[in-house]
Amino acid sequence: MLNKKVLLGALLGMGLLSLLVWFFATQYETARQVVFVIPPGVGAGEVTLDVPDEIVLTLGVKDTIVIENQDEVIHTFGPFVVAPHSTITHRFYNVVNYQGVCTFHQERQMSLVVKPAPWQLHFFYNE
Repeated sequence: MLNKKVLLGALLGMGLLSLLVWFFATQYETARQVVFVIPPGVGAGEVTLDVPDEIVLTLGVKDTIVIENQDEVIHTFGPFVVAPHSTITHRFYNVVNYQGVCTFHQERQMSLVVKPAPWQLHFFYNE
């Protein structure tokens, strides 16, 4: 029969290994996309969109923003300019906080915040 200490050590080791595998697997999960579609007529004031005042993304879960402009005019979304009938996709690699113009937001202003993942150390990122 196995020694109780050896059996307990083996069980703890397997539990720790499982926890580490789970932790590292979650860091490489599929990217979450935040998608905005600008329909035709927004630039002319014929259509309005319900866009939040603040969009919060997280680096650690590989958040990506996608803006599809189906309108006939150029639209601005913070640091991004989206030509008519085009789509931009952007994944963030740094913590940022944009405050700026959004031509398809009802107030014409927006905030885009990209935060580090909860498990990442804050001093590795510049704000």
